[in-house]
Amino acid sequence: MGRRKTRTDALRGELLAVAARLLAAGGTGAVTTRAVASGADASLAAVNELFGGKAGLVRALFTDGFARLAADLRALAPAGDPETGVLELALAVRSFARREPHLHEVMFSRPFAEFRPEPADARAAEEVYAIVVGRVAAVLGPDRAQGTAKDSAIGLFATVQGLLSLETSGLLGSTPEAAERRFRLTVTAALRGLADAAARSPQEAR
Repeated sequence: MGRRKTRTDALRGELLAVAARLLAAGGTGAVTTRAVASGADASLAAVNELFGGKAGLVRALFTDGFARLAADLRALAPAGDPETGVLELALAVRSFARREPHLHEVMFSRPFAEFRPEPADARAAEEVYAIVVGRVAAVLGPDRAQGTAKDSAIGLFATVQGLLSLETSGLLGSTPEAAERRFRLTVTAALRGLADAAARSPQEAR
């Protein structure tokens, strides 16, 4: 029975790896349960049994994406200056989005009609969220309430995602240098603005 479970776990991992490769190579249109099964030399029934169909397969990609992003953020060296630490975090998110554009789309857009995240799926992003909140809280200082740090972290992350969307569309700058300058400038300005707003407001987040 133990050997059967080991094989099943291994097959699940192999199927997920095939799905990730198909996504990276061909975008969302390349990810079908049939193609994933074929790529792992497995049956369609195995994909359905292990993932519950395409929606479950995409959910696994969604969860895996946040795990990969969290690993990138954990690997960041501590920054001596809190503001620099937040900028480095934003640049790491940008690097991930450039390296894994289709996976980033699965995480932050809704490219698959079969999958719409439910409240329980938000757990996949918890570690990423905690890392962002921690770095933003270091900028705000120890006297600010945790809820204020959460508000600011969400605002900052939304800013980063908006910048990434503009950059993907080619609208952030006509040259790589311009896009780089605007990304850094906007993240820094947003962070300072959020920190200033947090210092002025006693409002607690819910």
